[in-house]
Amino acid sequence: MERTIATEEGKRLAEEMKAIFLETSAKQNQAVSDVFHKLLLEIEKADGNMHDKTNCSVC
Repeated sequence: MERTIATEEGKRLAEEMKAIFLETSAKQNQAVSDVFHKLLLEIEKADGNMHDKTNCSVC
């Protein structure tokens, strides 16, 4: 499989952007569901942090 971005370059960019780094291949169906699962976990974590910091009675 030919890589579009080298692993080390992806890790470096993710670190620079303060993001997580996950390798996946939609073409070969490798780790695709893992990416969505991790994304949902990160959204839930961020959402929980937002509720702790707000005084919104509607939320």
